[in-house]
Amino acid sequence: MKKTILLIIGLLSLQCVSAQLNMEYKSHVEYNENLNDVWGYAAPDGREYALVGLNGGVSIVDVTDTENPIIKGYAPGPNSTWRDIKTWGDFAYITNENSGGLLVIDLSNLPNNISSNDYYYWEPEIPSLGGTLSSAHNIFIDEFGYAIITGANIFDGLLFVDVNDPGNPQYAGVGANVYSHDVYARGNKAYSSEIYLGQFAVYDISDKSNVTLLATQGTEGNFTHNTWLNDAGDVIFTTDETGNAPVGSYDISDLGNIQELDQFRPLVTLNQGVIPHNVHVWNDWLIVSYYSDGCIIIDGSRPENLIEVGNFDTYIPTNTGFNGAWGAYPFLPSGTVLVSDQGNGCYILEPTYVRACWLEGKVTDAGSGGSISGVKVDINSAQENYGETDGAGNYESGQAIAGTFDVTFSHPEYEVLTAQAVLENGEVTILDVQLTKLATYDLSGTVISKEDGTPIPFALVYIEGNLATFETTANADGNFSVQSVVEDDYIIYAGYWGFVNDSIHVTVSGGPANPTIELEKGYADDFLFDLGWAVTGNAETGGWERDEPKGTIFNNQQANPDFDLENDLGHKCYVTGNNGNSGFDDDIDDGWTLVTSPVMDLTSYNEPVVKYSTWFFNDGNGQPNDALEVKISNGTDEVELETISQSNSEWNEEVEFILSDYIDITDNMKISFYASDEVNDPAGHVVEAGVDGFSVYDASPTSLNPVFDDRLALEAFPNPFQNNFTINYQLADFDKNAILKIYNVIGQQIKMINIENQAGSLEINDLQSKGIY
Repeated sequence: MKKTILLIIGLLSLQCVSAQLNMEYKSHVEYNENLNDVWGYAAPDGREYALVGLNGGVSIVDVTDTENPIIKGYAPGPNSTWRDIKTWGDFAYITNENSGGLLVIDLSNLPNNISSNDYYYWEPEIPSLGGTLSSAHNIFIDEFGYAIITGANIFDGLLFVDVNDPGNPQYAGVGANVYSHDVYARGNKAYSSEIYLGQFAVYDISDKSNVTLLATQGTEGNFTHNTWLNDAGDVIFTTDETGNAPVGSYDISDLGNIQELDQFRPLVTLNQGVIPHNVHVWNDWLIVSYYSDGCIIIDGSRPENLIEVGNFDTYIPTNTGFNGAWGAYPFLPSGTVLVSDQGNGCYILEPTYVRACWLEGKVTDAGSGGSISGVKVDINSAQENYGETDGAGNYESGQAIAGTFDVTFSHPEYEVLTAQAVLENGEVTILDVQLTKLATYDLSGTVISKEDGTPIPFALVYIEGNLATFETTANADGNFSVQSVVEDDYIIYAGYWGFVNDSIHVTVSGGPANPTIELEKGYADDFLFDLGWAVTGNAETGGWERDEPKGTIFNNQQANPDFDLENDLGHKCYVTGNNGNSGFDDDIDDGWTLVTSPVMDLTSYNEPVVKYSTWFFNDGNGQPNDALEVKISNGTDEVELETISQSNSEWNEEVEFILSDYIDITDNMKISFYASDEVNDPAGHVVEAGVDGFSVYDASPTSLNPVFDDRLALEAFPNPFQNNFTINYQLADFDKNAILKIYNVIGQQIKMINIENQAGSLEINDLQSKGIY
């Protein structure tokens, strides 16, 4: 038992070590309620404090001794998920999104405990705005003593309050009435994060009664959450509060020509849906609260090449979403960083600030001297890093760790090259290299019908190798060709509506390859190719699209799966709205969306059976009542096969329907998948769906499939077994001693039947469970 306990402790220790770089854990304060924002206060006597936003108020913590924090008081308030905190002089000002107005805390009596005599709520009546200021999303205080409140109940834009007399705040005016989620100000310019417009806006606020717009700039995630200036004031850094969005850097030295410089994403969790929340800047280091990735420090002194130089993960679970670090405060004189993790408490961290080791250069062709784009640049180091050449062959990379490293340059059309680089903190190392082009060959082939060998005109072809992929379309004779293919092993996929997608393996070595791909006639689609399904609808967001699904999170739980149906070709399916991390991002809203198959001629089938897999997620406030409807049409009539209303975060079990039980079979059959969200549904439902693995098969074909050479023809259907099971057989030789044995998928014999005739049909309806036999 002791050994087991020691092993567990060892694993936890390794996990914590792997989740930090240049940031040392000192201590943390736990609470019995969730946290939100965090700010800091440096008292005149040199003591330092954390101001911790909680759902029910604000906690004041003495963090002077970073290893032994002491809670000095608690200012309660209305329950609110959102609080934002700023200080001016010896006073703290706190907003919330519920009620009560602006909380003002007098901190001048510290280190004595904070009491009810030290705080009050300012809830002024502002007649010009038509009401009482009772709630707001955010607050910032500039160097002139003006608080800028955003997202208030009585005004969406910038609302100015003079706090130079801390005990007597004064309303001072408003800017444009455009919803501002957050704001930063310096030098009488305000940088407003207009989240729903996906932009930051720059305003001249020197005259609070006449605020003027100077510029706007969209950001990569189209959901601009906050901004902060560098020390020089000519570069602004941004966050977008959405999955996989970057921290962006923009040159704003000319507001008439704002230029994006770089985008930063954490490499360890790249494309996993991680969300940046707030960025602050100290001495040109960016200190970012990065939700499920904790706190990340980025060197922003070269804003065109942002490099991670520190991190501490406060949230170890692998799921992402809006979990983890909400705020990170880096401005205490000691350098202590405060991080508020929503569920785990306030972390007190000691950073070691280092400048990045930048690696930059150019990659060219050794023969022609021309630049090469798309070259991957990998520093062989313990720290994750990434570089790739642009259209001019230039790359920018780097890391926090100094030393001598091998650097690998790779491109599908060139020989891999390894060079050595000496990296130093605060220095730019230039490494230019030339790559030698690999020998290339043509890869040509033909797509034909397996049934009669005739070519399949305009078949779609996808070629996947270890180094590169290609897409092409066959010509009218079923022939396709791809040039400049390097030696490698390839899988060639081919598809066309009316045939079953298939693939073959081909090795290109020392010369061209000329494979032939045979496709069986039939109707099947795993959505590797665009075979002509039509999408219609009027939903504002969340329409059907053919893509590799991106998982989403709702209420900190998995909503949509992040993978297509297993064991089919490719990684795509039809999914509704595939551009989000939260369940509310790009789900079906205020309308319907329909995806419909191309026409199927099923008149040659004796008993056509359709099968497919779906998932359907429906949640939110109230009683979610949405559904995914599946219908079949024969060109004249349309009937429903099923309505799925049970919410599920995984793929449902594959279903099958004998179509003749529902509708007359024609040469004009179509299947459709319809999902909708009630227009203007006040409950705020999340509606998402997916479909994959579609096919039609004949449950009673006219001919038997030969097996065991020419001695036997046999078929069994449906398989997997549903409610009954039919076996048709025909023996070439018959001596009245034939036996039929049925096995399950793990090799257990389930049933044995004596065969009394040379040919026949057996109905099996007494198997104990559904499955494959």
